Amino acid sequence: MADVPVLVCTAGELSGKRIPVPEGGIGIGRSPENAVVIHDEGVSRYHARLLFENGSLWLQDAGSRNGVFVNGARVTGHKALKVGDSMTIAEHTFELRWQDEDSIEAGVRPAQPSSTRSLGPTRAPSADATDAGDGGKSKRGRWFWPFS
Repeated sequence: MADVPVLVCTAGELSGKRIPVPEGGIGIGRSPENAVVIHDEGVSRYHARLLFENGSLWLQDAGSRNGVFVNGARVTGHKALKVGDSMTIAEHTFELRWQDEDSIEAGVRPAQPSSTRSLGPTRAPSADATDAGDGGKSKRGRWFWPFS
């Protein structure tokens, strides 16, 4: 299974819910247009956004009045997330895990230990890197910054 980050709600009305974060990301807020809808007066209509691109997961506060907290510290702007981080929005707390860690809880072993992977900024292959499956053609790499 591909590495997919999952938000696991540990406190609040969504407690116990597991929300996979697809490539591209998800919105969080009171509006039904968000992927994660939280019915709480302390949550803005468009409260925050999780961006998942090139193996990196970022949290962006969408200008909410009450803020978003990661491991107890308020996030202003955006922040890179990693597995094990705790994110709090109003009365809801979410823990970040990998999809295969949920499989471990169900008794299925992952193909690779999750402790060797992170969700921080990553560097794409350099311009001279080649892939054996592409017939020797070079791949052009670049830094990915989701807020440009």
